[in-house]
Amino acid sequence: MTTTAPSTRGGASSITAEEIWTVQPGERRSIGVIHIVITALLIGIGFVVGAFGSISFPLGFGVNFFWTGIAVQQVGAIWFGAWGVIAGTIFPFFSNAVADTPFYVSLAYIPANFMQAFLPAWAFRYFKADPRLKSARDFIILLAAMIISSAFGALWSPLVVLRSFGLLTTDSLPLFIWGWFGGNVIAGLVFNFILLKALSPVVIRTTAFVKRWWA
Repeated sequence: MTTTAPSTRGGASSITAEEIWTVQPGERRSIGVIHIVITALLIGIGFVVGAFGSISFPLGFGVNFFWTGIAVQQVGAIWFGAWGVIAGTIFPFFSNAVADTPFYVSLAYIPANFMQAFLPAWAFRYFKADPRLKSARDFIILLAAMIISSAFGALWSPLVVLRSFGLLTTDSLPLFIWGWFGGNVIAGLVFNFILLKALSPVVIRTTAFVKRWWA
């Protein structure tokens, strides 16, 4: 069960970034059915946009030049903490299956998908960034988290996964690395900023919003 703190009952614009992530006196937050529902919903949305919503020149093995699933991974995790991270790690299994990516490859992608979801969620909580993106600092934290997490995924997946399984030649590595990185960052620049800016004022006031990691 989650109850709203007395200090956050005013308009959403009156809540500071510090208050967004801090459990206020008199406020109780705990895991609820809503978080299970949100996780399932994010997995479903992630599957659809990841598999069918990418404006893509598919490179194979689930890699696209413009992967809209990154918005579900990162925005979902910023808003819903560990529930969003779980969804962001799981849904690529389903979207990759549509692209005929072998299951063992999707399994090996777990560290990349986990990091792409976890790092932005951690950065916003650790640095107390405002998900409503009210300042240049908030934009910079989001952009840095997007770049670093996508760089990890872009290096891990082609170099560690596909190359280790003998699925890529040395000559094709740069294309897959930049395809993964660019496909995530470009889509993130478009959708992450729009979703956070437009919907965060509403989301942070719902019982589904996660201030810590689980509630």
